[in-house]
Amino acid sequence: MLEIRSAGQDRAVGGGWRGAARTEPRRRPGAAPAVLLGLGAALVVLALVAGRAWSEVLLEAGAVLLTVGGVGLLLDAGLARWRGSAPVEAQRPPVPAPPPARDDQLGLVGVREELDAVDVLRGVRPGQELWWMDTFPLTLAGDLDAIHRALAAGVRVRLLVLDPKSPALASRLREIRHHYGLSPMDLRRSFDTLVHQLRALGELDPVVAERLEVRVYDGLPGAPIYLVLGSPAAAEDPVADPGAPGVLRAFSSYFLLDASQDMPYLEWRDGPFAARLHSYARHKWAEGRTVFPTEPADRSASAFNVRPEAAPHSAGSGADGS
Repeated sequence: MLEIRSAGQDRAVGGGWRGAARTEPRRRPGAAPAVLLGLGAALVVLALVAGRAWSEVLLEAGAVLLTVGGVGLLLDAGLARWRGSAPVEAQRPPVPAPPPARDDQLGLVGVREELDAVDVLRGVRPGQELWWMDTFPLTLAGDLDAIHRALAAGVRVRLLVLDPKSPALASRLREIRHHYGLSPMDLRRSFDTLVHQLRALGELDPVVAERLEVRVYDGLPGAPIYLVLGSPAAAEDPVADPGAPGVLRAFSSYFLLDASQDMPYLEWRDGPFAARLHSYARHKWAEGRTVFPTEPADRSASAFNVRPEAAPHSAGSGADGS
């Protein structure tokens, strides 16, 4: 238990480890010089009261003893003063070694108080990929212009969202309904409209179908995720083959009572935790069902009528959010 000490208590104990500093006890005058002084004085007194025959001898002996005793006392006092001027301090306690860094906090960079797809796309360069995993892209229709510009510039986007017919989505909707007032039918209509907008955009610009893929998954959502994949070389020379893309930046948040677009996001650099997010997104992507792009015969079909066997599962990776 921590003990709160006042300043007066600190002064009383001498202030921490310095209070434990010890000084050598004061030395008392040496016994031998004092004895010599006493004997010298006694001999002088005896010389004064003794007869003439002994007076000279006693005086000389007393003077010698007084001189030796006095010099001894002076030396002893000087030695004591010299020792007293240099106090002997107790040994300082050893400074504990700092704990080893845990992989630079697993690659944590900081916290973004607000983040959406448009913010992330501003930092994605041509030749790189954005993986976005979420429960439902409620605001994606408003982000289509930014996504279209990124696709035209050479960015690939892979979007993975929770299937609007999934029981997990209904459960998630109950969590945030008090704040957003959404119903399952609202999400179905919104998602259906979004897929039709993507198909219409893909017919106008073939780049959209080449560089954008949308899949839906069923099951428990993990966390809203943005992953930026690629390599620095790809940003400078999009034609060059940089090899397998790695995680350049990652953003993750939590599914609480707010929708993911209203949540803070943790930002990660390439590291142990970003690798876990990447692995999780790949796993979800491999299990997902493609809703865009679809085969030409299915272009007029609703996103909810696309059969899994009719939708091509192109190899790739995905991202999450909510």
